Order: sequence, then structure tokens, then C-alpha cells
Amino acid sequence: MLVSNSLDITQPYQGYTYSYPHKSTYRELTPIDLKDVWQKQNSAFFYVHIPFCEMRCGFCNLFTISNPKERVSKYIETVQLQIQQISEVLPDLYLQNFAIGGGTPTFLAVDELELLFKSIIDFGVNPQQFFGSIEASPKTINLEKIALIKEYKIARLSMGIQSWIQDEMKALGRPQTIETTLTAVEHIAQSGVEEFNLDLIYGTHNQTNKSFLYSLQKTIAYQPTEIFLYPLYIRKLTGLGIKNQKQSQHQFKLYITGRDFLLNNGYIQTSMRCFRRKEAIDCRPESKYSSITDNMIGVGAGARSYTKNLHYSTDYAVNRKEIKTIINDYMNTKDFKSINYGVALNTDEQKRRFLIKSLTDGGRLNEKLYKDIFDVSPFNEFEVLNELLERNWLTEIQPELYALNQEGMCYEDVIGPALYSENSKRLMQDFEWK
Repeated sequence: MLVSNSLDITQPYQGYTYSYPHKSTYRELTPIDLKDVWQKQNSAFFYVHIPFCEMRCGFCNLFTISNPKERVSKYIETVQLQIQQISEVLPDLYLQNFAIGGGTPTFLAVDELELLFKSIIDFGVNPQQFFGSIEASPKTINLEKIALIKEYKIARLSMGIQSWIQDEMKALGRPQTIETTLTAVEHIAQSGVEEFNLDLIYGTHNQTNKSFLYSLQKTIAYQPTEIFLYPLYIRKLTGLGIKNQKQSQHQFKLYITGRDFLLNNGYIQTSMRCFRRKEAIDCRPESKYSSITDNMIGVGAGARSYTKNLHYSTDYAVNRKEIKTIINDYMNTKDFKSINYGVALNTDEQKRRFLIKSLTDGGRLNEKLYKDIFDVSPFNEFEVLNELLERNWLTEIQPELYALNQEGMCYEDVIGPALYSENSKRLMQDFEWK
């Protein structure tokens, strides 16, 4: 039976589907033992969440608070406790690639950051063998922290700069000076870190093609390994959302400008948002980990974990007061051996997640793997895939292996939401935003 989800391309920015189902579908669960959830799983991606920043940008809906007055060290202690308890329950869990995100992990002081790195390694993460990434911000990164990141062999350092124009930064609600950004980027570019990524945002109030091109030109001067182009989404309870700022009417044109500029200046497009420098395209070590089919285990308040059948985390919020409460509850937790907040995935949701992650996280759909897992071709079940073929956005590059082409990648924020189930959409709609 075909599930019909017609693509509405008149609105190219319907939702950034970086994971599925969204955290707003999570609900309270009858407590489940951690061991029972992971008993048939033997490997996982590892993620640790640091929910602190030196400032809260106007567009940010991440699980983070700015300038916590105290208790950062207590938070690290709680992360250590959670890691210890997971290790006790799951002593044979094999950890592969990893990421340290937030928030801003480099908000931590050097000694706190090193303590975190040591705890991760004690947990079984091997930065020399597996690829790791850490997030930073211009105001919190410095030479000492970069040296520590290199010392611990964390391969990738990612930083949002958003714009090289002060008025655009102000419009984004980001009180960061261009001088601060310049110093940070120069330090990273000159450090010899294995990979570094810089993020830009398009669709800022009063941004023009000319001003966006200026930021792009300034960015490629440092030859980052990757550049991510993020559309500005104005979401509930964010600074810009509270101010009722309107979405840009020429956002898609800015995207095409940015995409074409990077493609003409030595970068290869790997997804709607990600552009990788040509000479770096094949230098990353091969990994057996797949975000489409493999598991992830996260620690920290706001960290997401998932197995085939269950996605879970702490409670979710955007409002500072509610996030602070959740962080405090996390730091007061003594038992991390059970799960009580998340969402179970039935077979239909597992199929949708497979397709969404395939098409919006690298743009490749492995029909053979899908059939091996689910005993049916996805083209027999989801009409939207046939529509992608009819539009010539999805092409067969090898037998039973399909890829979004350049035009198809432009509409990843349409394709992802078109594959949401009715149940997930209802749960998202019914979520009590706080």
C-alpha cells in the first residue's frame, strides 16, 4: 500500500529534520531498565551534551542556557556518574564515533574540559581509532583549548560564525563582535587541527546577495574542511520568535547564491547544508558506523539516545526557566539505570526514519538494505519517493542505490517533513511548548 505525501515545494523551508522522530514527540514512559533496552545492541555512537553557552542567540532553540551562575562542575560530576552507571550496566558496549555538543562545550574552563575528555576515554571512547567532533563558539575558544582538543586527538572542531557583518549578527540576536570571530577563526585555521567546520546562516533580516557573498568569500579564505549553510528558522520561544520577526522572503535565492558560490570555489555538496572541500572529500577515515541503522547513546541533560525500537532523553524544553529546571533535576539524579522519557518506534516509524535519514543526511537511499531489513521496496510503500523520481531529483547511481541530485538537495526541508507519520505530526502539534 502506497503512502501518499505530495511535496509542496512552494514552501522550501518546512522543517530541518536532523533526527526523527522529533523530541517534541517524546512523552513520559513507564520506567524501562537500561539493560533491557540495550541487551541486543553491542555498539553505538557516543554523544555528550553540554547545555551551557556564554550567550543565547536570537535564533537558538537548542537545549542550553546562557551564563549559568554556578554548578557547572556539579554538572560534569553528574555526567561522570551517568557514564559510570552505564558502564556498570553495559560493560560490553562498543563505542565508535563520538561527538561533544551543546550548547557550547568550549564554554567549560580548560580543567573542566580536560576532565570531560578523560571521562569519555575512561568510558571506552578511542579518539585515535574513531572520528570525534566538538562544538565551539568564537568567544569561548582559545589557543589553550584548541591545544587540548588536539592533544586528545579529537579530529573535528565545528564553530558557528553565522555572518561576517556586524549588523547581521545584531539582527540574529548574537552579541558577538567581528573582531572576536576573526581571532577565533584565525587561531583554528592556523592550529593544524585535523578538520574544522564553519557555519553560516542565510535569511537574516536585511541580508542581501552581496552581503551573503561577502561572508562566503571571507569564510573560504580560511579554507575550512567543511562549510554548513543553515537557513534561518524563527521558532517558538526563541528570541526572534518572541519578537515576532518574519521569515525572509528571499531565503531560497540566497541559498542558491551560496550553493553556487561554494561549488565554484572548490567545495563539493554532500547534503543540503554541508559543503566539503574537494581535496578533503576522501581523507576522513572509513567508519562502519551508520546514522541510518546504528545506535547512539548519549549522556548529559538534553542528550538523545536511540536504538532501533526506542528513542529517549531527559525532558525537553526551549524556555530558559524550564531548561534550568531540567538541568537541576538531572544533577540531582542518582540513578541513571532506567529510562522514563522517550518514544517507541513501531515498524512504520522505523521505515520513515530510515528514509528520512537516508535522504537528508547524505542524500543516498540504499533500496537493497531497506528491503533486507523490511522485506519490501520503499518505492512500493511511499509515493513521495516515486514523486522524487518523476521530478528527476532522485536518481539510481548504482543498482538499488539512489541519490538526491543537486536540485533534490535543495528541498531536503520539504522531503523530510513529507515523510513524517500522522501520529508524529499529532504528537508534535500537541506538545506543550515551554
